[in-house]
Amino acid sequence: MIRALQVTTPSDLEIVVTREFNAPRRLVWEAMTDPQWIRRWIYAPEGWKMTVCEGGQNVGDAFCWTWNGPDGQPAMTIRGVTRELVPCERAVHTEIMEVGGVALGELLATIELTEQEDQTLLRMTLLFPSREARDGAIASGMERGVSAGYQQLDVLLATEIER
Repeated sequence: MIRALQVTTPSDLEIVVTREFNAPRRLVWEAMTDPQWIRRWIYAPEGWKMTVCEGGQNVGDAFCWTWNGPDGQPAMTIRGVTRELVPCERAVHTEIMEVGGVALGELLATIELTEQEDQTLLRMTLLFPSREARDGAIASGMERGVSAGYQQLDVLLATEIER
């Protein structure tokens, strides 16, 4: 069963993404915060390859995710700093996306996980510096990429639960 991704814009500066996972919160937390897991499920366009996925597991840590495009050259990087961690409940970090070496601006991402029986509800709030930046993220196809990544995460979580 494909779980529905819900995307809303509750203010001029925010995007809120919600999604349920059929897995315990502890496991979803690992998948969202451990670079070894992130590398396995985060979406990349066809022909792209994630080449760097590191850091961010402690407050104050920098993290970096880089993808090479089909030509083998760096195409996109997301960098940030972890600002807050409440294990299995809440993570807050900054994000700066760079495309072709050009930074597109910083946002603040807050991930909250709530366990409901054997399900985990994810709520991710992205806070942008301007309405234009928020609208640019929506226009970029972000929703399709996040949805595809979370579908892959469903597969990984199911495999881990079966072990």
